[in-house]
Amino acid sequence: LGDGSVADATTGRDAGPRDVDAGPPPEDLDGFVEWQMARGGLPGLATALIVDGEVVHEGLYGYADVEAGRAVDAHTLFAVASVSKLFTGIVALRAWEEGRLDLDADVGETLGFALRHPDHPTAPITARMLLTHTSGLRDNWPMLGQTTYEGDPEIDLETFTRGYALEGGEWFAGPNWGAAPGTAHDYCNGAFAVAAHLSEAAWGEGFRAASERLAFEPLGFEDTGWWLADVDAGKLAVPYTWNAARGSFVPLEQTTPAHYPAGGLRASLHDLERWARAMLRGGELDGVRVLEAETVEAMRTLQVPDLSTRQGLVMRYEGIGGHGYVGHSGAGIGGSANVLLRSDADAALIVLSNGDAYIRARLGFTEGRDAMDAILERLDTELEAELEAALTTEP
Repeated sequence: LGDGSVADATTGRDAGPRDVDAGPPPEDLDGFVEWQMARGGLPGLATALIVDGEVVHEGLYGYADVEAGRAVDAHTLFAVASVSKLFTGIVALRAWEEGRLDLDADVGETLGFALRHPDHPTAPITARMLLTHTSGLRDNWPMLGQTTYEGDPEIDLETFTRGYALEGGEWFAGPNWGAAPGTAHDYCNGAFAVAAHLSEAAWGEGFRAASERLAFEPLGFEDTGWWLADVDAGKLAVPYTWNAARGSFVPLEQTTPAHYPAGGLRASLHDLERWARAMLRGGELDGVRVLEAETVEAMRTLQVPDLSTRQGLVMRYEGIGGHGYVGHSGAGIGGSANVLLRSDADAALIVLSNGDAYIRARLGFTEGRDAMDAILERLDTELEAELEAALTTEP
């Protein structure tokens, strides 16, 4: 890289947030992105713009492994955190399409055991509630931390579901449940793990195998997987945080939560480009259909407008540069991601990083988040220019 590069690719020393008073960023796109990466302490970044179903820009910056000097490429596997939910949604919604799962029925009919809010035992909980964060389940982070593992999970999704959501479970506590089902929007990762186990019950198949059969293989993915055991270790981006006191990027452990369907996916830019292209085409790519067009439209439609003005079916709405987008962002330990479709055009943008910009912002260190936001806004501007150029060249 040029002026915005990681300074020392072998040790990570003197690499990270630059003096933000050191003049404005360059005007060209690559220079701008590299400047923001240095400003925000982002070790590696992959970006893409898609218009009319085609990738019109792909940007690869920085390092997947700072110490080894391994550059980011289109097949680098990033920890994409909550972008994972998009693929959990495919597995669940394919079951809905085939009549294996009723989105509005009591989930106990499919699970084979009752799932009830302890304070509202007569209120049914549905798959639609789980997929729109309105089930009443809440994230109890001390308990979720107890079921996050170095390497891959040591428990399956049924064990997690029973242990976290049912009274008397190993990881059950009062804070695991909040408002009555269907009465409030409360973003919940644990609920997506329950939805994934519900999908297992609907398909009679393990979730990872179902994901491969129903999503990854039909979309032509070459890299993506849920567990470390499912992917090529040589493609993994090292997750990093920036340590200002040490003046270096600090590598973090590769961990996977038991609620991995909510945030454990490792995915490449190449594969996420294919997801975006398929969604822009109503669920089909290269002659293979992964979802029906009506299902994709439902994902992009607000499901609980009285409770949330952002929540579709799995997908969520974001605003960037005055434009509306729908898809998902991800904030994880050593990973920050955005995979978004323009709500008013046949277009998409993707930004992936192996830095924990969004997590650090929650602790008051906002330079990484600010850099990611600036990059997103610049890409939105570039995408708008690409859309205008496409209009002028249409016959």
